[in-house]
Amino acid sequence: MARTPLPKGHVLAARNARVLYVPSTKAASSTMRLLLAEANGTFHPERIPYLDGPTVSVEQSVHNMAINGLVHMELLTAAEQTEMKTSKDWWRVAAVRNPYARLYSAWENRILFRAPSQVSPDVWSACADVMSGGSIDLGASFRSFVRVLADQPEVFGRDSHFKSQALHFDLTPIDLTHLIRLDREGDLARFADDLGGRVGKSLVPKRLNEGLGITYRDVTDAATADLVRRIFADDFARFDFADEVFAAAPAPVVASSRETQAIIYARSLTVRLEQLSRLARYRTTSRHVAAQALRNLGLRR
Repeated sequence: MARTPLPKGHVLAARNARVLYVPSTKAASSTMRLLLAEANGTFHPERIPYLDGPTVSVEQSVHNMAINGLVHMELLTAAEQTEMKTSKDWWRVAAVRNPYARLYSAWENRILFRAPSQVSPDVWSACADVMSGGSIDLGASFRSFVRVLADQPEVFGRDSHFKSQALHFDLTPIDLTHLIRLDREGDLARFADDLGGRVGKSLVPKRLNEGLGITYRDVTDAATADLVRRIFADDFARFDFADEVFAAAPAPVVASSRETQAIIYARSLTVRLEQLSRLARYRTTSRHVAAQALRNLGLRR
């Protein structure tokens, strides 16, 4: 897959717990942020009502730095960064996920439900719903999306949900002390136990951002699996994920009429939340600019 650069400032530091975390989208990133914030003693959900703009969900608020209390490593001094990346006192952790499961989760969240993202507006026509009798054919829609991702990756813009996990790690090369494999039963729970022992707390990983309860195996056929392996060839090679065998034609997975209506309603809520967030940011910026202008004129201290 083309290596379009991702934004800098993506490595997170839990300074009290002495843990660096290299996030990868749709690889338990919300769960990991919450674990680290709790271990760090900086999780502040009570601040959610005071954020500048609305969040899509309470669970998603853990990505906000004001809520999790983590810091971007890249914003710290060179000396601090060197210590974090080399000291034996620091853990350097990341989590990786089976590319089949990760891509299905990204599609469900970013395309089906249209959560806020950095995709091009062209993506909605390219990845239009495949309908069956007035309902969304989830399986066919997912398989159509994968073909678009393979043939027209540019319509997905800079959104990291549709880029490889290896690319996340290559942005800031770090020698990891822990690589959590979400495809291995109990790996995340064992890390939480070790982290809890490190900071003297009882920590339990919480499942966040639950989806429709559909698995990637329900909607992936053999041809689609071949495309996934081609798109994320670097992930399969680097992390030695298994090549799974899929049916040539899986059973149809079609949302009910009520589920289709709920999906469309959820999309409208997302649009409204984005509008409110933009308005909140505009008002906050406007207040700061107006206040500074008054100070410059000597009308406000």
